[in-house]
Amino acid sequence: MATVSTSLAAFDNRPYFDKALRYGVEQGIITPERLQIIQEEFAKGIVQIANYFGTAHLRPELELALQRMVNLISLYLEDMSGGNLEIAAASLCDKTFLSHSKGGSEMLKRLHAMPDSTVIFGESASPESQRAYLDDMTVAESISLAGYQSELAIRQGNQRMIDFSFWLAKKMGVSRSAIDDADSLIRSTMLVIFVDQAELKPPTRTAFVRLIKAAKSLKSKLDDSRLNAFLKNEPTEFQRLVRQAMDRFIEKDLPQIREPGSTADKLLYGDCIQSYFISESLDEDVREYDRLVAKEWDRVTRGEADDPAVLATVFFFVATGLPPKASMLLKEAKEVIRLFRTSGFNSQAVTDFVVNHAPEAIREDLQKSWTDDLKDEAEEQLADNDPNFPDTHMDRGLDYLRKTCAAAWKGNRR
Repeated sequence: MATVSTSLAAFDNRPYFDKALRYGVEQGIITPERLQIIQEEFAKGIVQIANYFGTAHLRPELELALQRMVNLISLYLEDMSGGNLEIAAASLCDKTFLSHSKGGSEMLKRLHAMPDSTVIFGESASPESQRAYLDDMTVAESISLAGYQSELAIRQGNQRMIDFSFWLAKKMGVSRSAIDDADSLIRSTMLVIFVDQAELKPPTRTAFVRLIKAAKSLKSKLDDSRLNAFLKNEPTEFQRLVRQAMDRFIEKDLPQIREPGSTADKLLYGDCIQSYFISESLDEDVREYDRLVAKEWDRVTRGEADDPAVLATVFFFVATGLPPKASMLLKEAKEVIRLFRTSGFNSQAVTDFVVNHAPEAIREDLQKSWTDDLKDEAEEQLADNDPNFPDTHMDRGLDYLRKTCAAAWKGNRR
């Protein structure tokens, strides 16, 4: 009996494994002979686990492997027994010790294989990421069954949403490969169904603008007959999920759409947590979206915002306080130079113009283009503060603007 007591001392303070082992010994379920076998299997298991995560030649690694093994066995035993110590003890008696640690490991591997969000990666977990996950989970002080079950419920929910999004994708004529986030496709589908008369397919960017405009109207309400027609003859489970998704859209997403200042452009490319799925169409007029969401920007740039010369022209006008336009006359170039040499550039005005008028998706790049690329170079080229290299007649400055901007003159003319 002293041998049994000594053996049990090694497992003091071990969550569920300790309880099951002690119960089994006290109730005679686990004999001294079986306990000896458990000890031998335990020693083998520690070496295997240590080698899996690192090496069995270092004492700290062996001590950590012992902790990992106890955690894995505890997780598996409590789960399979439902918290019944008699069942857990019987399992320790009837099954190999290593099978219990493997059972806990398989539970965690299955958990890791399930999605931790509704983002769709399209690739299975790599052996390296699986090993890293097991490393994190088994080294924890306590890997409780309650924590495991909570995480399992979350991941199962994510998987349901991904499966639901694939079903919606098929119904809406979208390829699975085009979806990178289940929530965004579900949200866009609910928006399409909610807006009466909208075509039942994922919106392009310009169609999204029109959908948001329609949804913003307080008169816009869900047509139940439209929703029922969408769900006709569909599986009961998916009908339930669609109705839940629509309730969530009306409760959470619609108020955000109707907030003052909320725009289609901000919803697509701003800092909103909720994202929407957009169908990329080669047939869509690229400029049409800018016309709809950034009219002033489209007017000023004449739809040529992808031309660096046009951007430079607009920025120089704004930075010197002149009305922005897409091309620069000779007299305007001279005025830009004069104003710069008098007061410098107003970079805040450029930032404000971009924030107030440019499409959300390109604002950050536009600001970087000014601050990181254009501003410093222009300040050097347009300046006239070197007595050894004067530019009294602005020839050097005009030459720079002619090469950099959308200039409406040729050569240097005074």
